[in-house]
Amino acid sequence: MPIEDLGFRQGVTAVERLRTYDRRPFAVDRHLQRFAQTLRSIGMDASVSMDAIERLIDEIIDRNRDWVSQQVDVGITVWATPGRRLSNQGGVTYAVHLNPIDHEAVRIRRTEGQSVVLTDIRQPAPDCWPRSAKVRSRLHYFLADQQSESIRRGSTGVLRDEDDSWTESSVANLALVVDDELVFAPVDRVLPGVTQCIVREIAWNQGIDCRNQLIQTVDIGRAQAMLLMGTDTGLWFASEVWDGQGNCIRSFDRPTKVSLTKRLQTAMPQSSTGLPL
Repeated sequence: MPIEDLGFRQGVTAVERLRTYDRRPFAVDRHLQRFAQTLRSIGMDASVSMDAIERLIDEIIDRNRDWVSQQVDVGITVWATPGRRLSNQGGVTYAVHLNPIDHEAVRIRRTEGQSVVLTDIRQPAPDCWPRSAKVRSRLHYFLADQQSESIRRGSTGVLRDEDDSWTESSVANLALVVDDELVFAPVDRVLPGVTQCIVREIAWNQGIDCRNQLIQTVDIGRAQAMLLMGTDTGLWFASEVWDGQGNCIRSFDRPTKVSLTKRLQTAMPQSSTGLPL
């Protein structure tokens, strides 16, 4: 990439992250639909073919099949920039690359949970850029995780909204289990997560009610569980929740075999390691 590319100079980069399960790319259509929507929402869709990107995904896995086999399952990142000019005269720059997944960290999150910190960092307002767009302009996530790491090592930091409700973290959408229902943040407040969508579909098939509402601190305090959903780890749960001043405001028991959390985890697709999505 030339240093004049706006992806480098201004951080204008649309991104999509996928992963393999059983060494096959998972939910490719859903991810590329979201990637196409991101490109449209930031005015950068003129010359990017989703069919071409899907072929690149297949090609890069085939070219690196020995490494992929050693890794068991891998992450896949797709990104695009406007190129050298806002007018796109030089053409959109786009690429696909593979990345390793920390399978031990995934195992720990799924079985033992992860600490969550409610940070002081706010989501950028929707009139800055659409929250439905998955982009590499992620300084707010970095600052949230920086604060959360200073409070609880290995935690993920949740962004607050302008009205002090809670939205998402750098790696996960959130849902609360309240009275055996799933409570998600309003769809216009967060990134439309692919894993979150799959969890909702499984919940619907199991007769579990889902609803969207503002997630307030008081709601977290009375929840039975907090679920976390993201590409690399799939579906996991919060073990404890801390505020931005370093106070633990909620601890959750590890889910039992008959809990709603375990029911959902068990119903998710299986990976090559035998762990649920």
